[in-house]
Amino acid sequence: MTSGILMTLQKTRLSSRPAHWDEVEIGDAVHLRRDGRVEYEGRVDNRTADGAVVWVVAEGGRRQLFHVADGFELRVADPEGALHAGN
Repeated sequence: MTSGILMTLQKTRLSSRPAHWDEVEIGDAVHLRRDGRVEYEGRVDNRTADGAVVWVVAEGGRRQLFHVADGFELRVADPEGALHAGN
């Protein structure tokens, strides 16, 4: 019974996340957040056409791949420095 509740919670959490990060573009400065904390930040180096996967390069040159199902919230920094949520 407990596993059924856990599966329901996992499905609910996954369904509330965006299916794609359509708004992000190559060169955008981004922050990737999980559980309310910024875990990674950098510039979008590349992305898939469907917006499901992005590659982000941190300031030190480390390149990391992120998929929408990884549980991150992607926020794009505007030129003025404000952040907005990516879809």
